[in-house]
Amino acid sequence: MSDFVKRKLSNKLLGKLITALQQTHMWQAEPPSAQALASQAPFGVDTLAFEQWLQFVFLPKMTTLIAQEAPLPQTMSLTPMAQQSWPMRADLTPLFEVLLAFDDLYAPLPVLPVLYQDEHLVAVHKPAGLLVHRSLIDKYETRFAMQAVRDQLGQQVFTVHRLDKPTSGVLLFALSQDVARSLTEQFTLGQVTKTYRAIVRGFTPDEGLIDYPLKEKLDKIADKKARSDKPAQSAITAYKTLAKFELPYPVRPYQTARYSILELYPKTGRKHQIRRHMAHIRHPIIGDVNHGDGKHNALMRDQFNFKGLGLCATQINLTHPVTGKPLSIGVETEPRFDALLAQWQSYQAEAQ
Repeated sequence: MSDFVKRKLSNKLLGKLITALQQTHMWQAEPPSAQALASQAPFGVDTLAFEQWLQFVFLPKMTTLIAQEAPLPQTMSLTPMAQQSWPMRADLTPLFEVLLAFDDLYAPLPVLPVLYQDEHLVAVHKPAGLLVHRSLIDKYETRFAMQAVRDQLGQQVFTVHRLDKPTSGVLLFALSQDVARSLTEQFTLGQVTKTYRAIVRGFTPDEGLIDYPLKEKLDKIADKKARSDKPAQSAITAYKTLAKFELPYPVRPYQTARYSILELYPKTGRKHQIRRHMAHIRHPIIGDVNHGDGKHNALMRDQFNFKGLGLCATQINLTHPVTGKPLSIGVETEPRFDALLAQWQSYQAEAQ
């Protein structure tokens, strides 16, 4: 992210911080004493309260750094300080959200596990919640997988496909424009196959084939110039059920909560194909806020601390663009899935 963008976003957050301090009645009418401002003692001892520090130290300092184009802080840890200083009350939520946004803006780029690398291409394990590259859909996002991999390798990388922001798993980059063109052609011609793993609501059949055409869903910002009258396109997804679980948690109107772990093999590459196909057969992916089940999503968050979308790209098969040899790249584990399934061990349903 450029320094210009970081300053611009920081300036917007400063405005939001002022509003949040006022809304939560933390804004101080009178400044503290000069002695308190100069003190280095911990917050809440006999000097500054944290809200005073935010208003009379942090706000002026950041405003000056931005105006004078001076070096910005490398990192921030405002949220932990707020948690130590204030009780966790619902009325303070707007303030915590702004502080968390500051921490996220100044957070270092994640180090992405490298699954495969040679002089022509690299594949990494993208975590859920990370965009592949800058997008109009999320114009205020500041961290991207492309940027992280570029900094890790110390060289330019080129995108050849994408994973949705909430989807984790195998993400491939080319290391030259020629290789990028070759890989893009393979994707365009359908010569690359992918395998996904998903956690879905309900007990699914042992295997199935979803052949259901999808009409392209256009984003109001990113796709504003695209045609809206295109007919539905062919979309096919095969799947196999790996395991089923029945949990003793009532989710109305049922007394238990049932889930299945699937392996999925999309035969086409339509936008949000797997998510929309699973919703179509009434087995939405957990954590899907657009096509899923809010009651089950809440259960996953509240009881198991599972956040985000239950979908991971576990394997990609292609022809190496330079050697011409078959290449298969996969992830051995997905930490979010592993942590969840470890809690479900005693609830696995017997195969029927």
